[in-house]
Amino acid sequence: MEQATGDVLPGGGDGSPLRGENRDSSSETFLPLRGGVRDACSEGLAAWAETTGGAPRVWAPVPRGWEELLAPVAMVWGRLERLSARATVHHAVRRELNALDGLFGPGRGTVLLGARLRRRAAEQGRRPVKDPVGWLMAWAIPRRAACPDVRCDDGRRMDTGSSCERCAEHHGDLVARRRAVGIELGSVLGGKVASGEYRRLYEARLAEATGQAERKRATSLERAAVEHAQLRDALDARRAEQAVFDEQQRARPCVVCGRERSGGLCGICDNARAAEAAVAEAVEIGLAAREHLGTAAGEAELCDRVEGEVRVQVRSQVDQAVAEGATELTASVLGRLAAEQQRSVIRQEAVRLFAMGPEAGAEAEAASAARMRSWHLHECDGQHDCRAFVREEAERVAETARRRTAEHLLEQRLAAVRAQRAALPVPVEADPYRVAAARVRAAIRRPHAEAAA
Repeated sequence: MEQATGDVLPGGGDGSPLRGENRDSSSETFLPLRGGVRDACSEGLAAWAETTGGAPRVWAPVPRGWEELLAPVAMVWGRLERLSARATVHHAVRRELNALDGLFGPGRGTVLLGARLRRRAAEQGRRPVKDPVGWLMAWAIPRRAACPDVRCDDGRRMDTGSSCERCAEHHGDLVARRRAVGIELGSVLGGKVASGEYRRLYEARLAEATGQAERKRATSLERAAVEHAQLRDALDARRAEQAVFDEQQRARPCVVCGRERSGGLCGICDNARAAEAAVAEAVEIGLAAREHLGTAAGEAELCDRVEGEVRVQVRSQVDQAVAEGATELTASVLGRLAAEQQRSVIRQEAVRLFAMGPEAGAEAEAASAARMRSWHLHECDGQHDCRAFVREEAERVAETARRRTAEHLLEQRLAAVRAQRAALPVPVEADPYRVAAARVRAAIRRPHAEAAA
């Protein structure tokens, strides 16, 4: 019988697997070297039938959703005849995916484990896999590392792809230990023993030094495990404290209206504050654009007019929502959105006014002239007027420069207005509680004073 063609090579020797001794190929699984899962399975079944004279008793399909992940080991998975074996390997794959997702983020486990399976399949090459469960559980799926770093696999960092520094340090320690043992024996023996005896003493001293290093490493790992447990306990305690604090914060009443379990500020009052902030910012924008309004209105009159226009729109939205049966919270949200929308409208109008000013005009003319001076650098196809094309592009550049200059001027004016208003003395309002308390005290004292008179 000729050797099976394709990517799946049955047998582990040269030539046909039936040459020489008649080995039992029914217990061997062979890895595909390239191609998709479906092609690999079909070629593997064909090779199996040609080698053994018939199809396998059971061919396990790759679990749905893992076709690409298990493609490198699809031929090994197909030999998992028993359901218990498939369940065991399935749990191992799921456990490794969860571990990788926990270390590197959701979705990264599929990528990293798929790359690991491709490396294991490439290392296996054309050699047959006689124990599919053992090969998958002990060789293909687990992480291999010479250092305790959980990010290391096959001597490389899984997160960066670079060489693992701790593995290099471990290898350097082994080389240094061998060199130290050789120097120690050389200084003690002085070359006075036979090579066989020296080799025996060298191996014994190296085993002793390695044992000491391993015990030291085990102690270090135990200490690290204790520190990790302490850190985990501290984090759990911190999470518990944070949970208690969050619950206490949620249980706080609203500082404005007193609504219970509002986290210090209920949604209605929060929306009201946001709406007031939008109204205040709209007034500041109006003051910043006052020089371009072409009116002699004073600052107080302008503030009242802008604030009145915004509040009219907000009240209109709220009244309409209430008339349509909206809740108080929904009405507050609509009022907030109306205030923010009016602020955006006033800002756009202010930008338009600044764009009509001399500063923005000068920037636009400079940008247009700079683009027109470079019209000869434009690649022309000979079928269109290059100067006309560059002129249109210069107009677009000028409009962009005009808009950016207007926005910059508005921000400058806003900063000046805010600094000026912050410097003004803030009127001190009487505490309503103290005012009410004073009224109560006055009402209590008045009868006593009248009686004494």
